[in-house]
Amino acid sequence: MFPGRHAYANLRARRALLLTLLVCVLAAAAAITLIDRSDAARQPRGVAAHGSISAAAPLTVGVGSTSGGPAFADGAVGLSIEAYELATPDLSAGRGSLVALMRLLGPGVLRIGGNSLDTSWWTSTNEPPPTWATSVVTPTDLVRLDGLLLATHWRVILGVDLGHLDPTRAADEAGFATRILGSGLLAFEVGNEPDLYMYPTSAAALRPATYNPEGYLQELAEYAAAMRTQAPALVLYGPDVSQPAWLPTIAVYNEMSFDVITEHFYPTTYSVASSACVATPVPSAADLISRRVRGQESAQLRVLIAVGKFAHRETRMSETNDTGSCDVPGGPATSPVFASALWALDWALRSASFGVTGINFHGYLGRCGASTFAPVCAATLRDEIRGDVSPRPEYYGLLAARQLEGGHFIGVKIRGATNLHDVTAYATLHNNGTITVAVENFSTTAAVAVALKVPGYTRAAEETLTAPSIHATQNVTFGGSAVTATGRWRPRPVPILTLNGRFRLRIAPASAWVVTLQR
Repeated sequence: MFPGRHAYANLRARRALLLTLLVCVLAAAAAITLIDRSDAARQPRGVAAHGSISAAAPLTVGVGSTSGGPAFADGAVGLSIEAYELATPDLSAGRGSLVALMRLLGPGVLRIGGNSLDTSWWTSTNEPPPTWATSVVTPTDLVRLDGLLLATHWRVILGVDLGHLDPTRAADEAGFATRILGSGLLAFEVGNEPDLYMYPTSAAALRPATYNPEGYLQELAEYAAAMRTQAPALVLYGPDVSQPAWLPTIAVYNEMSFDVITEHFYPTTYSVASSACVATPVPSAADLISRRVRGQESAQLRVLIAVGKFAHRETRMSETNDTGSCDVPGGPATSPVFASALWALDWALRSASFGVTGINFHGYLGRCGASTFAPVCAATLRDEIRGDVSPRPEYYGLLAARQLEGGHFIGVKIRGATNLHDVTAYATLHNNGTITVAVENFSTTAAVAVALKVPGYTRAAEETLTAPSIHATQNVTFGGSAVTATGRWRPRPVPILTLNGRFRLRIAPASAWVVTLQR
């Protein structure tokens, strides 16, 4: 049971800690802004400076050769899907296209949660579900999920319903999941975005307006105690909040809560008119890859990392995608287009370079809609019925980021222009001495000439992430190859000639290069 605040002998000290952390978090959030070249030395390893670029002003990208930055582990870039899909055949080893596309990205981590988690009903005895339930999950569904995990070599973060309080039911699910999934089970999450429980969802709010982090933590402690009776080695990730306001309290009391601290983030949002929210404009593709969005992302990461350090815990961005809305998911101007690939590549690398240990891109495995964000989904109704999914442009960004996994971030410096906000660069050093560098040009009009300088490295090959425009929904390629629905990807790395110890690149507008260097 989570003890009440008055049970602590050092309550005053804890409040002081909470106030101190809150000040630090607010300061970190306020610090977000535009990074000029003078800030480059203060950035996490692998994060480039930013500013305006001209094709006539070549840049020098200098890459260090010693490790020391955060690890970018294999499988750090993962997927997230809605809990209701656990009760469907979607998560099955028989879905050949899904298996192939997951294998190409993985082995990785699949997170099962989303808004539907708190209307998902678990039963191991087949009793009738309550009227609020939108899906029914049984041990059979976990067996099917286990087959998918075995076929792809992925692991899962499995959510349980907190919206409708029932620790005993959660414990039953935890016991079955532990026995069925075995080593494929990475962790549990309890509830989805509890910081929004006070607001109306479908018919009513899940909690009263007075609901706060302390109340949530008490409920969490009840769940954890119950779940440990069936799963003694319980690993909990959370709190899975949608905004950072709750995180300082979570950090102060964290010895009773999470093994890994998680957050959700959607860098652009919009809303159509409804009773729940005020209408706002739909973000454009250009908005998604703007300097402003990258600034907001960096601020969010500073807060999350600060909280993790305070609590002595790793952090994870357990649910994210390009655009969120309180009405419908995704945005037609961002989600289905190539801008989402450029954004996803940078966001995955930015998160990892700050020290976030994993990131899960949220989506749906059903039919692709005009306003649906999803790295993979079914292109047509027939494909949906057959369970066939295809990669969308965003998938290519995740695939490009995957190439840097398995190493540690190393320093990157960009020189040669006054303003650099159109270019980002990241690099990782692998155990075998290979260095992988990702350089992105976010300008939609100007190419960038780059001289890549990596002392001691004499061989390099590039794979380009490109499409006809940031608005393109088709003809996306990475490494000169498209990815088929069967997971076939045949990249053709192109050798790069060295001149005076530097590798020369020309990065077209709105494209990215991933360069692999060897001694």
